[in-house]
Amino acid sequence: MRLSILAVLIGLAAPAVQADTFSLSLGNGPIGTLNVTADAVRSSVTDSPLGLANGRFEATAKRVRTASGDVVTQYLSQAPSKGRTISVLLKDARALETVVSPAKDATDLSVASAVPAGVTHPVGALNRIVNASGGCPGPIQFYDGRRVITISPDGAAQDGETLTCDMRYRVTAGPGHLSPLFISGARMSVTYTTAGGQQMAGLTLSSGPFTLYVTR
Repeated sequence: MRLSILAVLIGLAAPAVQADTFSLSLGNGPIGTLNVTADAVRSSVTDSPLGLANGRFEATAKRVRTASGDVVTQYLSQAPSKGRTISVLLKDARALETVVSPAKDATDLSVASAVPAGVTHPVGALNRIVNASGGCPGPIQFYDGRRVITISPDGAAQDGETLTCDMRYRVTAGPGHLSPLFISGARMSVTYTTAGGQQMAGLTLSSGPFTLYVTR
């Protein structure tokens, strides 16, 4: 039976954290904002092409305790405009349970046993990119409840106090993003300022004719 049915999950206390806020834009101008903290990601998009990505999105990742006393991480995402909620329980880089509502939005990868080992959640993946230090991020594999995505390093360049990290973004299991486009791959470039410590300045994600700019 599902762990979330067997037990009431009790969030464990976590310290307050500072948020990083970014603007989102395409070639034709601003489309929204992105807010990132250690345990949450929130976005608001209003002007995406064909309206496919419009709406609010919120995802959290918190330690919770099951009725049996087991401490796990719950990734919980909510997309009100799509009417979709996803809950994933993870421990030791493995998915233990996935619940997608409505059920019609589930995929073949919405079954925990189908998910490969060695995954984190989207909140953790984005934090590894935003908060990278000492150079470019290493390989990242994450699971959002419907697909598995791999981000792989693909080159780096240092120009004065600017570090640019090229990466490849690939959906390695499950459907692509944004039905009916089903985007399964993109080129990613992340820029960091390195004066007085490393800080992400911006990120671009390019697929076909579209390039998304994420700018601090």
